[in-house]
Amino acid sequence: MYLIYTTEQDAWDRSEEEGIAQGLAYHTKGQGSRFVTAPIETAEGQWALPIEGYELDEVEAATTVPTFTPKPSPEDGI
Repeated sequence: MYLIYTTEQDAWDRSEEEGIAQGLAYHTKGQGSRFVTAPIETAEGQWALPIEGYELDEVEAATTVPTFTPKPSPEDGI
């Protein structure tokens, strides 16, 4: 399942919000991450965030999508 965002930053912000809620934190030497998942650019220029294991509010739960079309990579020849 995915949440779709119009900007990459919004998707990263939600991933970080979830990481903080799950107790993830940067370590003192800058190692570790508070991000749970990384956004993926869609063919439509939006950003899909994989949300497996996320705690969603009602609005988010109602707006999830099961699939999306990823942006073609240069290796795809498109």
